[in-house]
Amino acid sequence: MAAGAGLVLLVAGSIGIAAHYSAFVGTTWTLIASFTPLLVGVTGVALVLLLLGRQRVLALAAVAALTVGVWTQVPLYRATPVPADAPDGPQLRVMQANIYLGSADTDALLRTVHDADVDILTVAELTEAAAQRLAAAGITRQLPYSFTKPRGGGGGTGIYSRYPLRDGQVLPGFVLENLRATVAVPGTVPTAVYALHPLPPYPEPAYRWMAELGQLGRILAAETMPLVVGADFNSTYDHRQYRRVLEGATAPPLRDAAEFTGAGIVATYPADRWYPAVLAIDRILTRGGTPLSFSRVDIPGSDHHGVVGDVRLDGGR
Repeated sequence: MAAGAGLVLLVAGSIGIAAHYSAFVGTTWTLIASFTPLLVGVTGVALVLLLLGRQRVLALAAVAALTVGVWTQVPLYRATPVPADAPDGPQLRVMQANIYLGSADTDALLRTVHDADVDILTVAELTEAAAQRLAAAGITRQLPYSFTKPRGGGGGTGIYSRYPLRDGQVLPGFVLENLRATVAVPGTVPTAVYALHPLPPYPEPAYRWMAELGQLGRILAAETMPLVVGADFNSTYDHRQYRRVLEGATAPPLRDAAEFTGAGIVATYPADRWYPAVLAIDRILTRGGTPLSFSRVDIPGSDHHGVVGDVRLDGGR
């Protein structure tokens, strides 16, 4: 009994670990990759059951699979040391918030923005009604500058900033609104700010999700300014397609704040269930800057938690 259950769990865990590395795109395969961390845990349970069932050969296979599985998650928990001679520029506190078709509690969102002393807020699923509620609640007192494209059906996006914004543009070729603007932070060169929300791999066809991630990767790689990104990427670190976005920019590198700071799996979705969030899909990225912190915050009324991170921009003009 224990041996049979252990074998089934070993197969399930091995499939999840393989999905982490695979470039194959399919709805089921992409969903499996989303849950790789849980399936690594399943492999550990399989090892225990196989040992109880005295299946030594299969137990050795489980040890090998578990070792590989743990290794897939190590980068998220191993902080990158910041060189002592790193540029000492100004800091930005960035917050990313998906507000669930505009239905989240905007007053609570603004309290978090105020209490966390946020400098830049990127908002996914911004509707016209939500934008009006944010304005009525006084978001301009904290973040007086904005570039927004509200839309119904989860398609709207916005950037709110403590510092002046210019050159706002909607990135072409995406189903949902994906935005770019330039922020003028005192003490450093102009910095590009992106608010991104690619399609999810489900219920949309996974190939459309892959195509949008690929296009975003090319856009970020071609950006000539230092950049900061707040995004609901609809992807986890275990999707190879997302890791390709990070790998697409080489010098200087594109840094994921969770990975760079060793924050681990900061799960943000779903936030409105009886069980904890399991998927880490809300992210903060930077290039030409150094992530200093990354953590989760609650957004009452949303199906996502938000994330907040500090980014130190390279100094100089």
